[in-house]
Amino acid sequence: MRPLEREATAPRLLTRADALRLLKIGETTLFWLQRTGKLRPIRIGSRVLFNVAEIERIAAHGASLTGAEKEAAAKRNPKVSGRASARKAPRPKTATG
Repeated sequence: MRPLEREATAPRLLTRADALRLLKIGETTLFWLQRTGKLRPIRIGSRVLFNVAEIERIAAHGASLTGAEKEAAAKRNPKVSGRASARKAPRPKTATG
């Protein structure tokens, strides 16, 4: 097999930024997709990459998260579940004079 033929059959990988841009989602949604197993990352050293075929599958069919899936993922990582409740109401603006 020639090197060019081997290269053509290798899976194409995308970075997190590419996946976010193509799926038109935020980092939190990408995180939840990973935590619930709907999107499997490929780790190479410290890099987190995604197979193009998986990104295309999610883009075509969607991968919404149910409340139960979010709760299950939050139980595995309690730091995540406290973030939304820890937000404070915006402080009123004070007049300058």
